[in-house]
Amino acid sequence: MEAVLNNTAVDYPKNKPLHSLIAESAAKYPDKIALRFHHTALTYTELNNTANRLARELLKKGVKTGDIIGLALDRSPEMVISLLAILKTGAAYVPLDPEYPKDRIEFMLDDSAATILITSTKYKGHFASNTTEVLIEEALSSSADHSNDEPDTNVTGQDLAYVLYTSGSTGKPKGVQIAHHSLVNLMYSLQKAPGITSADKMLAVATISFDIAGVDLYLPLSAGAEIILADSITAKDGRALLDIIRGHNVTILQATPYTWRMMLEVGWDDYLPITVFCGGEAMAKDLAERLLSRAKVVWNMYGPTETTIYSIIKKVTDANDITIGWPVDNTQVYILDEERNNLTDGGIGEIYIGGVGMAWGYLNRPDLTAERFIDNPFAPGEKIYRTGDLAKLKPDGDIVYLGRIDHQVKVRGYRIELGEIEHNLGKQPGIKQAVVIAREDTPGIPRLVAYVVLESGQTGIPDKSVLDNWDKALLEVLPEYMMPDDYVLMDVIPSTPNGKIDRKALPKPDYSHINRSGEYVAPRTSNEKLVADIWEELMGLDKISIFDNFFQLGGRSLVAVKIMARLEQETGKRLPLATLFEYSTVEKLAARLEIDAEAITWESLVPIKPKGSKMPLYIVHGAGLNVLLFNALAMNMDEEQPVYGLQAKGLNGIDEPLDVMEEIAANYVDEIINHDPVGPYAVAGYSLGGLIAYEMAKQMLALGKDVKMLAMFDTYADQTQIYDPWLKRKLTNTWFFVKQLAYTPVLLVQDPKRTIEYKSREIGRRIQKIYKNIFPDKVKKKEGFSAYTDDIHERSLAAQRNYLLTPVNIVIELFRAKKKTFYMDDFEFLGWRPFALKGVNVHDIPGEHNTIFAPPNDKQFAKVLQECLDKAAESRD
Repeated sequence: MEAVLNNTAVDYPKNKPLHSLIAESAAKYPDKIALRFHHTALTYTELNNTANRLARELLKKGVKTGDIIGLALDRSPEMVISLLAILKTGAAYVPLDPEYPKDRIEFMLDDSAATILITSTKYKGHFASNTTEVLIEEALSSSADHSNDEPDTNVTGQDLAYVLYTSGSTGKPKGVQIAHHSLVNLMYSLQKAPGITSADKMLAVATISFDIAGVDLYLPLSAGAEIILADSITAKDGRALLDIIRGHNVTILQATPYTWRMMLEVGWDDYLPITVFCGGEAMAKDLAERLLSRAKVVWNMYGPTETTIYSIIKKVTDANDITIGWPVDNTQVYILDEERNNLTDGGIGEIYIGGVGMAWGYLNRPDLTAERFIDNPFAPGEKIYRTGDLAKLKPDGDIVYLGRIDHQVKVRGYRIELGEIEHNLGKQPGIKQAVVIAREDTPGIPRLVAYVVLESGQTGIPDKSVLDNWDKALLEVLPEYMMPDDYVLMDVIPSTPNGKIDRKALPKPDYSHINRSGEYVAPRTSNEKLVADIWEELMGLDKISIFDNFFQLGGRSLVAVKIMARLEQETGKRLPLATLFEYSTVEKLAARLEIDAEAITWESLVPIKPKGSKMPLYIVHGAGLNVLLFNALAMNMDEEQPVYGLQAKGLNGIDEPLDVMEEIAANYVDEIINHDPVGPYAVAGYSLGGLIAYEMAKQMLALGKDVKMLAMFDTYADQTQIYDPWLKRKLTNTWFFVKQLAYTPVLLVQDPKRTIEYKSREIGRRIQKIYKNIFPDKVKKKEGFSAYTDDIHERSLAAQRNYLLTPVNIVIELFRAKKKTFYMDDFEFLGWRPFALKGVNVHDIPGEHNTIFAPPNDKQFAKVLQECLDKAAESRD
């Protein structure tokens, strides 16, 4: 198998320097656009001639073959011109992203012994180093009269092209040295597969400090294609990238999985005839599925900086079978065990790479070079690079990537040595020990978590002032992408029996950071006193601390309505009930009252429990319109289970309530998709909300969304009678009334007290409705919250009466209250069998219709619901 895998020998012009490929494109396509940037467009002739003139200016300043030149320019045509000009002089460049920390850039300049720094007037004098500063504006002006001819320099394929610094495990970046011939080989190989022609347009988004920028720039220029260069702000904006792709007919884009996800999550739902190069980190199955359905072709690209950008590539055709593929031209790949035996039988081992892409090693680091670039046991006299990546071979020779063997990680496409973060964090005052790991508690969203032992012995969450100091210190020496997302203070770092750090035993951070009540703390402001007094009065409690949590105190929907109504009465500010999810303490709710009324938002989507790695659950309100009653259910579910509620539009008394079921559902669907454009989705509804959820699922399926679960929380499939003939309606209702009367004795035997309460309330509602219709002028008009909730409720009922249920190709998970308080034609499936074409799964839960969310029923309900959700998340359509 190895012979087949490594049968990659191909002739290539190994003596050619990289820039000669671009010069050949200029000769072949002189008037073709080579580079676009905003409103600027340069032809191949203009690009190549300008680079020639600038190279001559640099030579005039004493630059010679073998020199190293730093380049710190914002993304612009001048940046590309400067890169080519440096190569044409015979010098090598060090790419420096000006957005990186000043200290880091200065280290790279000093470590590389750069003789010149090309920068712009914007950064004049900004970087302290021993280099001679050349301002690009002045250099281009001075070079205007120079010859357009290629400069007379003897640059060969064996000369150094660039030194690119990657994260270093000892606390300092390390410079990887790449020669011209390695880049030339890669360009020729990639021209064939994945393939590029002069008709292509490639959008360039990678920072030049990331090695894949070499493919962004040199691959299209070597093939006569067009580069569309994105500025640094656009490169981070998914919507802007999609606009460019559509507006400029981009045919190729290379990006990390993080960037592809960013684009998918801002509305990329249509097909685009684009070739996807996905590199920088492992491709996940869900990402592959989405890209395959939207793009022309998808390529998975793998390779460390030390072996020249990409070493192994694969055209992805099946999201269930993602590999990194086969080596590029003139590249050898081996999967070796700890004794460096070649594992051709499918065993798991470390990836070693050899061939013409091999770097010279690390600049000024002979020890590290010797450690990572070892003698090739299969080709005497040659070297192979040990990647630290795990993989195995499939029977057909495809390589399956299995992750890192050490503590180097990739987060959002950036390769990060965790040791570099630990090294710099450990230097901060008061820190005894620091360990950093990458966690992915939410799939697709990796986070860097720092576990810190303080000399003081403090545990838990660091004080905000301390965090600010650490962040400030780290940002001075590390780029932003290497900053820890979370900190956990520990009394001791766990270790294995042999004394090594046990990283697997490091605990999951408390992402919520919710304040817990401790000793009583009295109100400090007038608003805190107002909130505390209202809580104490309406909740029947004494001495509520400003840090006490509404829900932990036993707060429920009914008292929440009273609290918000009283606050509106006292302050004139109307707050959503859902405010209590985010501002659940006296202190937070009082602070919320300080905000201008215009700034208070009344979105339908409410984060009940937004944190967690599992598939989120979206629950639609019942007849009570708000979602506060779902809190206890959510808090009893798995720690990793996010839960969101959907509250009725118009609860603020300003927005016009909706009275058409399809429009109500569409409003909620819009909010869910805006929150999570990707999915998959789990939608549930309580009582009336079940009908809304049913229509939502129907609309989401029509949009091509992946609805993993549709759940009904004790919802009956009430089919409208509005389309039935008058006589049929009368006969149906009369017969239903007879069956209700006949079933009442059964209910009385089961629970006489509750049945009498329910029937009395139902009769009272009917009498009140008749009275309102006969004597509308005598009915006292409600005001405030009660008035507009009544209006919304009536409109919701109107929407229900006019809504025609039609069958949908979906399965319904029916959570049915065990206790019955009223008659139904279908006690078993609550009327859903005809409408769920894939079937109805029934789950009995304790309580009756109005108490399924109340303690202690909420705990059992949560358990059953969680099991159902987990099963749905694992299922395949």
